[in-house]
Amino acid sequence: MRIRSAITTCFALFCINGTQNVYAWGAAGHEITATIAQMYLHPSVLPQICALVYPYTPPKEPCHLSTIATWADRIRGLPQYRWAAPFHYVGGINDWPPSSCVFGDDGWEGKDGVNVLGGIWNTTKWLKDGNPGASEAVKFLIHFLGDLHQPLHLTARDRGGNDDKVHFHRRITNLHSVWDSRLLSNAILDTNSNYSHPLPSRKVEDALKGAIYDPYIRSIVWEGLSQAWKDQVDEWYTCPSTSLTSSLASRDQVPLDRNTMTTETNVRRWDDDFVCPYHWAKPNSRLNCAITFPKELDWPANSTDPHPAPELDTSVYAGKIRKLRVMERLLAQGGIRTAAILNGLFATDDAQEGAFLSHPLF
Repeated sequence: MRIRSAITTCFALFCINGTQNVYAWGAAGHEITATIAQMYLHPSVLPQICALVYPYTPPKEPCHLSTIATWADRIRGLPQYRWAAPFHYVGGINDWPPSSCVFGDDGWEGKDGVNVLGGIWNTTKWLKDGNPGASEAVKFLIHFLGDLHQPLHLTARDRGGNDDKVHFHRRITNLHSVWDSRLLSNAILDTNSNYSHPLPSRKVEDALKGAIYDPYIRSIVWEGLSQAWKDQVDEWYTCPSTSLTSSLASRDQVPLDRNTMTTETNVRRWDDDFVCPYHWAKPNSRLNCAITFPKELDWPANSTDPHPAPELDTSVYAGKIRKLRVMERLLAQGGIRTAAILNGLFATDDAQEGAFLSHPLF
């Protein structure tokens, strides 16, 4: 059985017009990623983060990482936060999927260092150094780590697919919206009804908050994280040692404000042994050539010809993504990496040093 009875509610939550939320990994995607992260946090971490975010007015309900994860999108329209908009995405010069995926080899679009890779490195260092403004820094960090796992946040083509018109379920929309919400909505609706029942894990169930996507999260945890990807999880958050970057502790501090940028040109300059957004993002960026951009959208960068909007709610496109569990794997990776970094930043002294996960769930 499938939970199709929730279709009206689900479309009200996720399937909004694609012209809204430009460059926004949908709220559900961020919340799911953060919920998975919460399951792997060291017991000392969530109370510290909640105390930072809610120092004077604790939430009426139990504090959840998922609520914190969407803050950076909720404030984007405010004048005082306009400087932060470019930190939600990154695009390589000469990147034009599906024919060419170039992730930083020829440089980056926009101001140097003002992108999601720089945003993750800057907020991580800001928190590690104990600077003022930790409340905003941790909210941005959690959100940016989610953005890193939406492939269309990793290409400059047509504003991350926002300008590429497509049909989904016979409705006109754009490619970015399909990946923000519509594929996710379908996956949530298609979740086996068996996952409406709790899993035998308090860590899992305590992180859930009665959302429509709870069964979907249970399926990712049970089928993916505890089975199919179990032996890969530790590799997901491990950063390769590299002589191209300095250690996090020794690099110069970068301001966490509208002037946050660097002048280095090395493509891996944001990676070190603790956090490595470039290393994590590059395989996700390749998805834009492998699967995200369908062949129907393969035209030259300078083309001015009219192009039809292909239907993507098909077995060839949406069905393939579902069969390969592309979306589920991205959400799981985002959750694992978020948890590992937060544990490394906030876990008490008796915990393991560096990035780590709190195991096991079962």
